[in-house]
Amino acid sequence: MKITKNRFEGTPIFSRYPSSGIYILVVGGGLGGLSFAIEAYRKGHGVSVIDRRPHFNDYGDFVAIQSSALRTPEAWPNFLDLCRQVGVSQKGEMYTHDGQFVGCPIFGLSTIRSSFHNLLYQYATHLGIDIRLDARVVEYFETSHRGGVVLDTGARITADLVVAADGVGSRSGVVVNGERHQLTSSGYAMLRSTYPVEIAMQNPLLAEFLGDSSAVRGYVGPGAHIITGRTENGVSWMLTHKDEDPDGQDRAPAVDPKKALPYVEGWIPWLSELIKTTPEMGAVDYKLLWRNPQPKWASDHGRVVQIGDAAHTFLPTSASGATMAMEDAFSLATCLQLGGKSNLALAVKVHNKLRYPRVTCAQKMGFKNRQQYHETTFKPADKGTEPEFPMVGSWVTRHDPEQYAYDMYGRCANHLLTGSSFENTNYPSGHSFKTWTVEDLHAVAKRGENIVDDGDWS
Repeated sequence: MKITKNRFEGTPIFSRYPSSGIYILVVGGGLGGLSFAIEAYRKGHGVSVIDRRPHFNDYGDFVAIQSSALRTPEAWPNFLDLCRQVGVSQKGEMYTHDGQFVGCPIFGLSTIRSSFHNLLYQYATHLGIDIRLDARVVEYFETSHRGGVVLDTGARITADLVVAADGVGSRSGVVVNGERHQLTSSGYAMLRSTYPVEIAMQNPLLAEFLGDSSAVRGYVGPGAHIITGRTENGVSWMLTHKDEDPDGQDRAPAVDPKKALPYVEGWIPWLSELIKTTPEMGAVDYKLLWRNPQPKWASDHGRVVQIGDAAHTFLPTSASGATMAMEDAFSLATCLQLGGKSNLALAVKVHNKLRYPRVTCAQKMGFKNRQQYHETTFKPADKGTEPEFPMVGSWVTRHDPEQYAYDMYGRCANHLLTGSSFENTNYPSGHSFKTWTVEDLHAVAKRGENIVDDGDWS
C-alpha cells in the first residue's frame, strides 16, 4: 500500500506493558490480524505480520464495528478519533425495496472497510511493527516449543506462536484439526463494489441520494437486500442475493456490476443508477461460505492459533464478523500477557475456551437476521416516527473482551488444568449453549421456520 503521509505522524505512542518475551508471527494483515498486532505490541509481545497480498488497495466494501471491539482501542492515542472522522453514521435508514421507510438500524462504527483498514495499517506502521507483504504461506507446522510457516518460496519462518489470521482459506486447519476446513455454500453471495464518490456525483439522481456523506441506507426486497453508504471519498454498495452457482470454484470473481441489476428490478430507481454508474468490472460477487463451528482453534502444542475468519465464518447479516475478529485479537493478546511465555500454550487454550460459545452464538445470529431480511414483509414506519432497531443484541455490544479475559483467565485456566467447573457468561443470558451445523440451519430455512432459541438475545 502506498502511503504518502502517515495520518498518525506526531501522535504519541502508547506506553507498553513490560516485555513478555513472547515473539509472535501473525499471518494475515486484515482487520483481525492488524488489530491483534497492535494490541499484542501494547501488551509487551514482539510481533511481525506477513500477508500474501502485494498491496492492500483492493480492501473495499462497507463494515460495521460494534462497541465491544472499540473499548480496547480507546487506549490507542488518536486512533478512534481518526476512525470517526472517516466513518459514516452509526444509525442508518432501512426501506422497503419500493422506498417506504421502515426504521433506523443501529450499526455501531460504520465505515468503508478500506478506510478503516488503512488506519489500522498506518497505526501499526507508526508503532514500528514489521509488516511484510507478498508473502504467501503454503504450510503451517509446530513443534512442542515453536510454531512456524513455510512460504511458497520455500522459506521457513518460526516464532513462539503463529497467529493464523488469514481468512476462510487458511491452511492452518491442517495443523489445528488435522485437515483444512471444509467450506460449504450458505446459498447466498454478495455483489459488492466501492468506487470514487466523484464518479457517482456526476449522476444527478445519485447526487440527490448520496449528497449526505454520513448516510447509510438499506433496502429490503424479495430474496435480496442491499446496503449503500458513502464517505468523503468513496461510495459503497453490497447486494446479498441467492448464489446462482453455489458449486463454483471461484470464491470472489470480478464481475460486471450490471449483473446486480436483475435483483433490483422494480426497486427504487436510484439503486439501478448506482449499479450502472459503477466502473466496468468494478464489482466482486463474493460467495458467502460457511463451515460448521469448530470448537478447536489451537494446535495440540498451542503454537498455532486461529482468529477471525480462519477460526469462524460469518454472514454479513450478523453485522459482527469484523467485531468478533477484533474481539478475538484483544482476548488473545490479553491471555498471552497473563500466561506469559512459560504458560503460552495454556494461555492460547484459555482464549479458545473463553471465545468459542460467544462466537458460535454470533454466527447463528447472522443466519437469523438473513431470514428476517429475506423472508419477512417489513411494515413501513408510522408517519412522523423513526423506530430504531439494533443490528445486534446488547449481549454483543456491552461486552469487553479485554476485561473479560482479565476477569475469567484464572478460573478458566484452573478448569482446563483440574477439571473444576467453569461457565462462560459472554453470550445471551439464559441461553443453554449448544453447537449447531450448517445443515441444521439450512433445514430450518427449507421448512420455512424461524430459528428459536432460549435466553435473551435482545
